[in-house]
Amino acid sequence: MTASQSFRRILRRYGNTVAIRTNGRTEVTKAFVQPLRRQHRLYLYDKKIPVGYYDNSYQLYIGDLSRRFSFGDNTVITCKGSAYTVVRSEEFVVGDDGVYVWAILSPKKELKEDDYDVID
Repeated sequence: MTASQSFRRILRRYGNTVAIRTNGRTEVTKAFVQPLRRQHRLYLYDKKIPVGYYDNSYQLYIGDLSRRFSFGDNTVITCKGSAYTVVRSEEFVVGDDGVYVWAILSPKKELKEDDYDVID
């Protein structure tokens, strides 16, 4: 059994139920979604986040390789009643075997009228 097969078994048994919505299509699956704690080295947009900035709103997503994400692809991940967008995502590899995809999730912000720039 490969590392990715073992990981998929663990996900099916212990993962959180998440809904992944991309391009109007929603898929329900299992993944681990948990708060990104201060002890994790947090780099967003290739810049280190200063101490004290962190407010427990970012989440760490760990899920199956079949679901890959990229920043700006309009993917919304819903877990435990909260919606998130993907900030950064990468594949975790052991040897030559891809095991899982991890992502940093940010709370989804609904844009209000005041959030739009007015260009004359």
